[in-house]
Amino acid sequence: MKISFQNFDTGEDTSHWNLNPSQEKFWTTEKKVVLYSGGFGCGKTLMLLLKAIDLALRYPKNFILMGRKTYVELRDSLIKEFFIICPPELISQYHKAEMKVIMVNGSEIIFRHLDKIAEAEVRSMNLGAVFIDQAEDISEGVFLALLGRLRRAGIESKDRKICMSINPELTWHFARFKQNPGPDDLLIEASTYENRANLPEGYIESMERNYPEDFRRQYMEGIWDESLLSKNTVFEREFIDAMNETIKSPIRVEKDLNIYRDFISGHRYQMGIDVAEGSEEDTNLKDSSAVTIADLTTLEEVASWSGQLPPDVVAEKAADWARLFQDSRGYCTVIPEMNSIGLSLVNKLAAEDDIYLYRREEFDRTVGKMMKRLGWRTTRSSKTLLVSHFKEILRKGAPLIRTAGAVNEFKTFIYSGDARKCGMGAKSGFHDDKVMSTLLAFFEPGEYQGGHVLRKEAKNSIIKGVNIQPTLIVKNGMAHFPNLKPIQERQTLKWTTL
Repeated sequence: MKISFQNFDTGEDTSHWNLNPSQEKFWTTEKKVVLYSGGFGCGKTLMLLLKAIDLALRYPKNFILMGRKTYVELRDSLIKEFFIICPPELISQYHKAEMKVIMVNGSEIIFRHLDKIAEAEVRSMNLGAVFIDQAEDISEGVFLALLGRLRRAGIESKDRKICMSINPELTWHFARFKQNPGPDDLLIEASTYENRANLPEGYIESMERNYPEDFRRQYMEGIWDESLLSKNTVFEREFIDAMNETIKSPIRVEKDLNIYRDFISGHRYQMGIDVAEGSEEDTNLKDSSAVTIADLTTLEEVASWSGQLPPDVVAEKAADWARLFQDSRGYCTVIPEMNSIGLSLVNKLAAEDDIYLYRREEFDRTVGKMMKRLGWRTTRSSKTLLVSHFKEILRKGAPLIRTAGAVNEFKTFIYSGDARKCGMGAKSGFHDDKVMSTLLAFFEPGEYQGGHVLRKEAKNSIIKGVNIQPTLIVKNGMAHFPNLKPIQERQTLKWTTL
């Protein structure tokens, strides 16, 4: 397929492009939301620019937004490419300060950097189309805000659209367009090789010589699957590759629980629970509850479950599952994460006489001594403990992780500045429910004190809670200082003058 700009007076082509199959698919689609994913040099940015110019010329008084993450990227890349491609006779005015192009038919194309843009900033826009280059850098919130602005009158429904280009990386786009595409969504996947005819001589050969295999698969072949890793991952590729090798199908499903290995009397079992609010009817919630059971004797995942149920129902099921992995010779320790709504889960489990719940030890400032508390409280320091312990057993060649969904979540479990994620968590658009339940299941409980887990041999050397002397006690609304000497015993300072 060939597209071109023509001179209306002479009928001559001022410029033309021969489209490859992926570009042709992009040009002809009537889908409302289009994501063009591909390797370097596959021609995806070119198609965004051409389609934007086409829609600006096709509908007089159209209003189109083109964006990239930062102002520098917008100025040095997208705007420059636009003026290289668009014939000057089609442009009526260019307002550099406003980064706005007015076409000869009155249509406007505005260029905006999207790093700090918020929903409130685009709420008043009445857009006919949106084009976003390098969309892997753009948050899902900005995308949804712009999607809701496609309401300009006089534009055919098929041409009121949002089109994006992306390098294949594990971002929220993967979850939406690859794993769960909607009826209005279209994903186009392309490779650098497909656009060989339009690339400089030796370009592809140079990349093949200089880039490692993983890089070539991702940024030349355009492979976009679960084998990729997010940037800034908490767990290194070698560990995740090792976990990939141990994935297996369950030997059976019992009481909705996927079982990978039967119970062995005398082994130590532990269950980790990450709970999220949900119901069987409400399947659109982003988070799910997850349960993982580990055999700590062999360091192997033996059972797992994930779903969207209310916390009290999860507690009932978890109690039944724990009984499958305990007998008179030993119990299955249950470690529920109790932040937020996890408290209702913990209370429900605590009512079961034959279920052993993990108890953390922490200093209670109100009573001035160490106290036992049910469940696991996730903080920045306690999450670091979970991760550090799991990395340690990974370095030793274990554990055996059986659930494919858990391994996939490890690939998008990243270091994060989001305070809600306590330093680490799922990348935007992904989940970490199975990661957290897995970390809890394999954690070896010790005495938790001051953000540390003490080794067994160190237990006798710590200061027990009953001996801790607080510096301040609040009683009946009054502050008492037990370490402060009576007034008559204090040293009196005498001041003299010279």
